[in-house]
Amino acid sequence: MNSKYIRTGETTDYSMFISPIHQRKKTDSSVKAIMSSIQEHGVIATVSCRQSIKFPSKLETYDGQHTVQACKRLGTPVVYNVFKEVSNKAMISLNGKSRKWKMEDYLHFGVVDNIDDYCFIESVYKEEKIPLTGLLLMYGGGYANKSFKDLTWKALTINRGNKILGYLKDFGKVYKIEHSRHSRFIWGFCKVVDTRLYNHDRMMEQLSKCSQLMTKQANPEGYAKNIELVYNHGITAKNRVQFVQ
Repeated sequence: MNSKYIRTGETTDYSMFISPIHQRKKTDSSVKAIMSSIQEHGVIATVSCRQSIKFPSKLETYDGQHTVQACKRLGTPVVYNVFKEVSNKAMISLNGKSRKWKMEDYLHFGVVDNIDDYCFIESVYKEEKIPLTGLLLMYGGGYANKSFKDLTWKALTINRGNKILGYLKDFGKVYKIEHSRHSRFIWGFCKVVDTRLYNHDRMMEQLSKCSQLMTKQANPEGYAKNIELVYNHGITAKNRVQFVQ
């Protein structure tokens, strides 16, 4: 594959660098960490840029935006490389494989691109403050972090998600089970609900007797077993329900 490298430069004209609209939000802690490194070791890495289409005199920093800010605060020159034909998809791939982006950054990218399913899940995320991985499990039908990062995720199970969300709210509001909003709990709970054997009224009745048994677990399977334990606590053998195989 042909190289898309154009040139290398060094400058203290920090105004020439802008962040692509899709780029993740800058964090002050990251800037300060890079400043500390520069002060100790000097500038030992470049930032990667593409020419801005909207602002031809500017360079869009798609990798290294925190470095630009750190150099600006220190008055240190920015060393940069310019590449051509860097697509938004390529930017996602670069940042994803280097593990710099969080799930919220991919959400932001999808919302900026006005993808309906991402705009929908953003509204739920802002309202409910449940981790994105948990929401994707509820509203997408299963674990879907990879498709979410590929910008191909679909909200295929909205009714199911709304139903499970209602159950989670009951757990938190009535019995103060804080971990019921954690992704691992939600994953395990989705497994239980998807058996179609779960009855929420029965579960709430059981929790009124033994909510202390709903404890934190290490993984989704542990939560599914724990939910089954509470669901069957004190119930005669013939009326017990098996969620976990």
